[in-house]
Amino acid sequence: APVFAEARYSARVPENNAAGALVLRVRAADADWGENARVRYRLWEGRVRGAPLSSYVSVEAETG
Repeated sequence: APVFAEARYSARVPENNAAGALVLRVRAADADWGENARVRYRLWEGRVRGAPLSSYVSVEAETG
């Protein structure tokens, strides 16, 4: 299974943060070989004030 560089990640976002601004970068590695070592990231879909979390933030699937 992938292992994250940090046990827990946390970020504070300014109220008027610019669209597209970096909020947080996470990193994980998998000890497998080849395609099985590939780590892809995704946002667990939740809701914020009734709107999908993905309407507020996005995740770069390849880089975290």
